Amino acid sequence: MVKFEVPEGWCVQAFRFTLDPTEDQARSLARHFGARRKAYNWTVTTFKADIEAWHAAGAQTARPSLRVLRKRWNTVKDDVCVNVKTGVVWWPECSKEAYADGIRGAVDAYWNWQTSRVGKRAGKRVGFPRFKRKGRDSDRVCFTTGAIRVEPDRRHLTLPVIGTVRTHENTRRIERLVRAGRGRVLAISLRRNGTRLDASVRVLVQRPQQPGVALAGSRVGVDVGVRRLATVATADGVVIEQVANPRPLDAALRELRQLCRAQSRCTKGSRRYRARTTQISRLHRRVNDVRTHHLHVLTTRLAKTHGRIVVEGLDAAGMVRQRGISGARARRRGLADAALGTPRRHLSYKTSWYGSQLVVADRWFPSSKTCHACGHVQDIGWAEHWRCDSGCGTSHQRDDNAAINLARWEERATVVGPVGAAVKRGADRKTRPGRAAGREARKGTGHPAGEQPRDGVPVA
Repeated sequence: MVKFEVPEGWCVQAFRFTLDPTEDQARSLARHFGARRKAYNWTVTTFKADIEAWHAAGAQTARPSLRVLRKRWNTVKDDVCVNVKTGVVWWPECSKEAYADGIRGAVDAYWNWQTSRVGKRAGKRVGFPRFKRKGRDSDRVCFTTGAIRVEPDRRHLTLPVIGTVRTHENTRRIERLVRAGRGRVLAISLRRNGTRLDASVRVLVQRPQQPGVALAGSRVGVDVGVRRLATVATADGVVIEQVANPRPLDAALRELRQLCRAQSRCTKGSRRYRARTTQISRLHRRVNDVRTHHLHVLTTRLAKTHGRIVVEGLDAAGMVRQRGISGARARRRGLADAALGTPRRHLSYKTSWYGSQLVVADRWFPSSKTCHACGHVQDIGWAEHWRCDSGCGTSHQRDDNAAINLARWEERATVVGPVGAAVKRGADRKTRPGRAAGREARKGTGHPAGEQPRDGVPVA
């Protein structure tokens, strides 16, 4: 199978729309969500059965992949997808893409577990894939083949089996690209977002880099935080922008507490309980939309106006998980509300669109507690304002000082990444060699497929 590669001068961009399905289409979408869960759970069951057979008798199967598991699914789907009461086979009611998407998700989860257990995957350790349960797992499905298109009337999307579904927003942006030959629809992903159904249309867009849009000589450091959404400063020590944090969750916290309290007083499953749940879902969606809007406006403006942008390589997930500190719960809520890791993710692809460059400073660079006047490093705790203890005695504001130090940050390595690519120092810190070596030394990997695994990862 040939892996898809994005052509030169093109990029993959997603456009999200809210759907307005009819009652029949809503029921069909619900069936597709359930079909995806069914295929996912069947795949996890198959993995467990193969592992048990391998431990019991040494029986080996083919290396787990989407192609292998789909072939096995087609041989047993008549027995798996049967209504217990009526005995009717129901799998033809849904598109084959729903089952393929479920199998693909389970296979990816399996290999994430395998690479994580041998220390070859960065981040938090991943466990063995678990079963998906209705009501606990988010409803979603992805269509990659079949009748997937944006209709010329700019108000409808066509999906396999489901048919033509009306969109709440206008789809003219995609329709213009497709009509001009500068765009091609690759996939459409559906997801239940609270009380709404969202469709994310992935489009292959001809979007060549735009030279000259960003100022090549402009070099800034961007410090993100809770008090401010971002602080932008130059290497000369000039703070050029201070963006206030909208704090959408903090603004909606009082209303959220009232709704949660009202829901707790209702009988679970009753009409009022469902109504309160709907109100809570709508409130969370509004909070997320406000946060996303402000972050997109900020990152687009930065990528358009500055040639070199330096950001911190923060461990945002680790900061949110901090415990054992006085006031840690409120601090975690503030950190989650600020979405500290999102600006870096947005800039990673927007800089390539507008001809600018993103540089990710080292995670351990002490930008906040380093005096930008003399370079002295001291412990400042959580203080917003502090004074340098060395001979200079300069007074600093935490965020302004961090932005200035980031603008002056230089890589120790002389390698400079291409325009639009993230340049990071200390890239080898993703894994822990000692931990990985200990896992590789263990006997057996619990994998039934292929030959004897090397380094804990099975081979075909």
